[in-house]
Amino acid sequence: MTRYVTFAIALLIMAGCAPVAEKKNNTPVMRLYSRAVADSFSIFIKLPADYHPELSKKYPVAYLLDANLYFDIMAVTLNKYAEVGLAPEVILVGIGYKDFAAMDSLRNRDDTYPVAIPEYEMTTSGGADKFLSFIHDELMPAIDKQYHTDTSKRVLMGHSLGGYFTSYALYRDISGTATGFNGYIAASPSLHYNHYYLSEQLKAAPVKDSGAAKVKAYFAFGGQEEPEAGDSATLPLQETMAQLSASISQKQSAAVTYQGDIYSNLGHMDTQLPVFIKGLQWILPAEE
Repeated sequence: MTRYVTFAIALLIMAGCAPVAEKKNNTPVMRLYSRAVADSFSIFIKLPADYHPELSKKYPVAYLLDANLYFDIMAVTLNKYAEVGLAPEVILVGIGYKDFAAMDSLRNRDDTYPVAIPEYEMTTSGGADKFLSFIHDELMPAIDKQYHTDTSKRVLMGHSLGGYFTSYALYRDISGTATGFNGYIAASPSLHYNHYYLSEQLKAAPVKDSGAAKVKAYFAFGGQEEPEAGDSATLPLQETMAQLSASISQKQSAAVTYQGDIYSNLGHMDTQLPVFIKGLQWILPAEE
């Protein structure tokens, strides 16, 4: 938790703003109760600069996990990049919690599947299936009802455990479960969770009907990332990337177009913004 607190302070200084939960005057925020999770979430919205409710133009939607930490800086960066054509115009939807402290605890519950092995000492875990149901069945319809969204262009973005959840959503998609997403961006996903359970599931997953639309998946790690402390099963980075590529690439022709990168000079807590931006540029290129 300590490195997330330190990084949160740095991001807020960079963004020049108060924590996102306090920015209600500048950013549309709604509290949405989830029947699937049996809890409420804070949903933060950033609209494109040229968005107008009276116009019919529709926009892609980027769903960002851990919004209490990443939403403000991502919203500012996307707006500035979009102004000069370096990022697509999207409706940014941040999925967060009551405050940062709640996020730092409840992300263990919502981003993981299955229940954590005992050595992790997580007090709550394994709820990713319920969290995915919340996003698909409750949040997406609410966003589509309120804003001009292009429902064929939805992207999920997550870092660390959020990247693990993004990988889990991709696995469910490949296996035939409707997730609503056509793009997945995972920055430094915690694939070591439960001794690489999800990597094995991705490798063994049956591919959905080939008539279904293909999705894009962009995964990246920092070259300076170190093995997870206390997890004896963590693999070296190059081996993790090789395993991930092998798990997904066999699905390449039928279900997913995959791209993986290593950002050589970045550590685990440095990859979020560059990976999110690069992923959006690749999944939603300007010419489309």
